[in-house]
Amino acid sequence: MSKKNKFFFIDCSKAADCCNKAQYEEANFLDKAKLYIHLAFCKTCRKFSQRNSKLTDLLHKSKIEHCPEEKKQQWREEIKKEFAEERT
Repeated sequence: MSKKNKFFFIDCSKAADCCNKAQYEEANFLDKAKLYIHLAFCKTCRKFSQRNSKLTDLLHKSKIEHCPEEKKQQWREEIKKEFAEERT
């Protein structure tokens, strides 16, 4: 394979990384181009990309809210307090 071809063709692990970056809009134009070239030839990665897209869409549609750090800390303290009470 020539150096030019190696520049445009990526392996499946690199394609997975590019796919994940593309899902979160972190991939640059060149990475996206390499991904699309790879997806044109690799059925397994196409399936991964489709499933990844579907999962991302479902998460966005679910309107899941993250838990604030303050609430997490409050739960941690409550758990510690309950364990301390059980030990005595």
